[in-house]
Amino acid sequence: MKVRLVYPRFARFRDTHPELESLPEIAGLWKYRMPPALGLQILAALMPDDVEWAVTDANLDPLDFDEAVDLVAISFFTPQASSAYAIADAYRARGTKVVLGGMHPSMYPEDARPHADSVCETWVRPRRSIFDRPGVYDWHAALVQVIRGCPRACPYCNIPEYQGRAFRFRDLDDVVGDIASLRGREFYITEDAVMFKTRAVDRYATELFERLADLDARVFLTTAFGLNERPDFLDTLARGGAQCMYVTFGFDPISEGVYRGDRRFVERAKASVAAFQDRGIRFFGAFGVGFDDDDPGTFDRILEFCEEAGIVTAEFFIATPFPNTPLWHQWRAEGRLLHTDWSRYNCANVVHRPKHMTENELMDGFLRLWREFYSRVPVEDSLSCFTDTPHAYAGRR
Repeated sequence: MKVRLVYPRFARFRDTHPELESLPEIAGLWKYRMPPALGLQILAALMPDDVEWAVTDANLDPLDFDEAVDLVAISFFTPQASSAYAIADAYRARGTKVVLGGMHPSMYPEDARPHADSVCETWVRPRRSIFDRPGVYDWHAALVQVIRGCPRACPYCNIPEYQGRAFRFRDLDDVVGDIASLRGREFYITEDAVMFKTRAVDRYATELFERLADLDARVFLTTAFGLNERPDFLDTLARGGAQCMYVTFGFDPISEGVYRGDRRFVERAKASVAAFQDRGIRFFGAFGVGFDDDDPGTFDRILEFCEEAGIVTAEFFIATPFPNTPLWHQWRAEGRLLHTDWSRYNCANVVHRPKHMTENELMDGFLRLWREFYSRVPVEDSLSCFTDTPHAYAGRR
């Protein structure tokens, strides 16, 4: 049996807004090429030995729709859906069976079913070597999963619907063994939940980072406000190799207060930035705009906060209602979705009617954030927490 694994093309920020091309290349953002997420890597690890398979990242290489394969498996998230459907339709028109999986089909299977013979709504340790292409991808930090599920109901997030509301913890021996097997020193923990304050998460994350301290690894983390900032826990993160904390702003009470310019919340958020950066952990701010409390003054207040807090690495995104998230259901019920052109659901386009500004004001403010922030911050400072590790997966299955 022959199987083709496909990661479809999607429009990055640079494709959507050519006017930003003059800005510096910031690791992990619109100009950098990185290997796809873990879906296809996990699927490859599950392939029986008697299956002949190959993988294509359609952002880099063309597809041969006339190749002799028995099955095509396509994994994708929402901005890739239009591309995924076109690929699936082209294969099926030639009689090739197609299965669709990943975030978008799992969240919105009724949208995917017309384009597939089967939709996998829930697609081990990933086979990372399938995207080992030295000199092709710019940042090659390994993605590592540790916790699945989330009990919170953040309006922007699809994790509770996609993975369930109960935490499921990966065995720590398996996590540490997985990380130890990587040749590269950099890896990215994919779940925000590792920074939650709950007792069970705290115990799990503390033990994980105590064990990572012996591996000389560089750890990248992601979270939102409401995170665990207990000083001894942050000390453990630092000893365990934490290099960068990606923190999303836009929909929690603290970041909403920052966006309003409320000094209580500004000072609270500045203290969070300092708590990380004083320990040598870069605070990477991700500022979402276009939520229902935002107004035309929000953009200036974000820039002022970044300057006050000493933030030197940041990205900006437009609030985007991904299918079947609370935000999707709210804005659709209110008749505020502009369209379902999935290629534009990439956090760099306005796809809804904002509440307190026009669509043009939102787009202009979003672009101004990029231009003005990176006119103030030297690119060397922004990139200083990243290193070049193009062979992180070399030789590993």
